[in-house]
Amino acid sequence: NNNYNNNNNNNNNKVKVPKVILVDPPGSALYNKIKYGVAYTTQQSERSLFKHRYDTLVEGVGLDRITRNFALGVDKGFIHDAVRITDQETVDMAHWLLRQEGLFVGSSSAMNVAGALKVAQDMPSNSIVVTVICDGGQRHLTRFWNKDFITGWGLLWPGDDELSWKERLPNCLSN
Repeated sequence: NNNYNNNNNNNNNKVKVPKVILVDPPGSALYNKIKYGVAYTTQQSERSLFKHRYDTLVEGVGLDRITRNFALGVDKGFIHDAVRITDQETVDMAHWLLRQEGLFVGSSSAMNVAGALKVAQDMPSNSIVVTVICDGGQRHLTRFWNKDFITGWGLLWPGDDELSWKERLPNCLSN
């Protein structure tokens, strides 16, 4: 049962247990572990095995190893679902957060917010979504906030084509 009664005598006030959603890039074995129960991706097939199966701008994510904390979360049923966020979605979100909210975030935070928005779009309108903004942009100046680096990866820099950038943003942000 996902609901439990709080100490309030009013039985109409049920507290919902939060759902934890993994946000990871395409090619993540952890995504597949949550979705399908197996930590494997097609990028791991024997004929195409590379040292880094999916290289992402977001440092420390998209790993294929299952850490103790992750395993505990999976085994205890604390991680309920997973979503994929691309590097382009991450870059676009970071620029939106800076321009619209004044938040100069790092790549992990931008990926988390993009994931939270993706999840929120499929939830009822009165839902509450929480995410973690865990890193600031100041530590990402040479990669994530460097236009030459981003375009060198084949990604689009949001300031180069304002219309295209706004079209790539989630519908709930376009205004």
